[in-house]
Amino acid sequence: MSGSNQNIVEDYIRRYNLKDTEGMLALFSEDVVFESISSATGIISVEGKEKFRLLISKTAEIFKVRRQTPLTLVLDRTTAAMESKYWCVLAMDLPDGKKEGEEVQFRGASFFTFGDGLIVKMTEYL
Repeated sequence: MSGSNQNIVEDYIRRYNLKDTEGMLALFSEDVVFESISSATGIISVEGKEKFRLLISKTAEIFKVRRQTPLTLVLDRTTAAMESKYWCVLAMDLPDGKKEGEEVQFRGASFFTFGDGLIVKMTEYL
């Protein structure tokens, strides 16, 4: 079972890097819970696929190019934990002073919960 969960995570990363929001959404349950905890933006939390769609579509617009590279992935039958490094080029100026065209790099951790072959919860720390 964890093999298929690994495939889901790998597919998520591939689609994330391509900014394929519809493909990403196909990997999540209708009642998905998503949380992002960041020192830059605080806590963002959405419930349900439509709210998640709006969030990831808006987020994808911020970047000209983005790349998430897993460093460590640990899985069991229902959960996964992943440490990643991120690299992106901004498509717009951000309120924190970063400018369009600027390259940004950071590290983060993502935690996934799976059910019925889909991601039912994802929490990321950036």
